[in-house]
Amino acid sequence: MRFVIIRFSSLGDIVQTTAFVSTIKHFFPKSHITYVTKSEFKDLLVGQPFVDEVVALRKNQSVLELLKEIEKPHCVFDLHVNVRSIALSSALNPLCLKRVNKNTIFRYSLVLKNNLLKKLFARNSADNIEEQLELMGKDIGIKDVKPVLYVKNKKREPNTVGFAVGAKWKTKMWPKEYFRELAKILLEGGYNVWLFGSENEVEIADFVAKDLNKVQSFVGKLSLKETIEKMSKCIGFVSNDSGLMHVASALDTPLVAIFGPTVRGFGFYPRGKSVVLEKDLDCRPCSLHGTDNCKKGTLDCMYFIEPIEVYNALMGLLND
Repeated sequence: MRFVIIRFSSLGDIVQTTAFVSTIKHFFPKSHITYVTKSEFKDLLVGQPFVDEVVALRKNQSVLELLKEIEKPHCVFDLHVNVRSIALSSALNPLCLKRVNKNTIFRYSLVLKNNLLKKLFARNSADNIEEQLELMGKDIGIKDVKPVLYVKNKKREPNTVGFAVGAKWKTKMWPKEYFRELAKILLEGGYNVWLFGSENEVEIADFVAKDLNKVQSFVGKLSLKETIEKMSKCIGFVSNDSGLMHVASALDTPLVAIFGPTVRGFGFYPRGKSVVLEKDLDCRPCSLHGTDNCKKGTLDCMYFIEPIEVYNALMGLLND
């Protein structure tokens, strides 16, 4: 049996799909699973035991060119459902083709605060993972399945906590001053702090780490694969709603996730050993994915989540 999984981007969405893909491999251990994604995310999946082959979409490559690199499958699961993934999945002409329901109108109803749309297009699944697993049509203990990333020689560093200090959108970023204050609290408790993120977040990381000897920044210094390997050594993790949040969850690292403009109802919240901190404000959610500017100009959804609250949540997970 040959399966093709399509999810081109982005980091967090792809990590979430590992729950589904690993479940397929569990039920069909002799199957051949090809995962199609963008080249920048290839290293995330290469070497994972539940993926046999990764086909990478290169920049400016057409669907027709990509099609030639994929052997005809028995079944295709389109987990992206955009123009390119629909074209590719259709062109493969498999015996079985299934596309996930992204609940787009329901999610928009939450942003618009439209109760009629919310009722008409009510979500039947708890999250995106459950939505994907239901494509298999099996009773597989949905609540117990979570994303997973395997790392060789995984060994936790004692008393080391990781922070993901950035996010794609500014409104999804917890204030850098709060990250710095949390770091100070942890240092006083005997912990070390490692910072993770992209090169776009170096300025934030430098602010958090300034003059704090036991805060080490890897922001903008590591490849995706190296970031995952380094994150796997942390005993706990604090993150904005970002791709690295999902990575921490998939590494089975106790995680405190900070949600501002986005909400659980979107289906992206982390499973496993995690706590989501958020405030019940009338303005939430304000957008599907986040924006660069708060419509109220206050960013209360983030500023109302104070460092001591995050610290207590993290200690609760670590001491459990």
